[in-house]
Amino acid sequence: ELLRFTRMTGDVVKAMRHCPQPVIAAVEGVCAGAGAILAMASDLRCASASAKAAFLFVRVGLAGCDMGACAMLPRIIGQGRASELLYTGRSMSAEEGLACGFYNKVADPVLPAAMELARSLASGPTAAHAMTKKMLHEEGNVTVDQAIDLEAQAQAGLMLTRDFKRAYEAFAARRKPVFEGD
Repeated sequence: ELLRFTRMTGDVVKAMRHCPQPVIAAVEGVCAGAGAILAMASDLRCASASAKAAFLFVRVGLAGCDMGACAMLPRIIGQGRASELLYTGRSMSAEEGLACGFYNKVADPVLPAAMELARSLASGPTAAHAMTKKMLHEEGNVTVDQAIDLEAQAQAGLMLTRDFKRAYEAFAARRKPVFEGD
């Protein structure tokens, strides 16, 4: 039962990572334990100035290796800082989170800032965003040479889309492209 539960919580993170659309977290106040993991698993994170994130598992006798934290957090904020947060369970302020790259933006109020970011991405080349997300997820486990080959294939495929054609035509006409996701 416990293993089924821990796998189920990990499945939430897997679903977020495999969702083709970028996932944006808007963090306000205390974001701890599984909440901090869900923020970490998001593609982009906005926070209010009062936000605090804490990976508290160690405080209740559990390891910091929960729901992918030991794989993802070091990639976001570096091995040393991730190790410290996961070993100690201390809170990270919004200011510190912004400085180390955990948060992409600090704004008050945070929800309108996150929604504006979402609108901006949604009006962009969504197929290209989906490919960027896929490559960000997959390339953590390959060599740079393999990543270059994967990215060449991804770009070649996207160059066949209507969105790319629209962008090219808009560039040639010196106007902003309107993307439709195809």
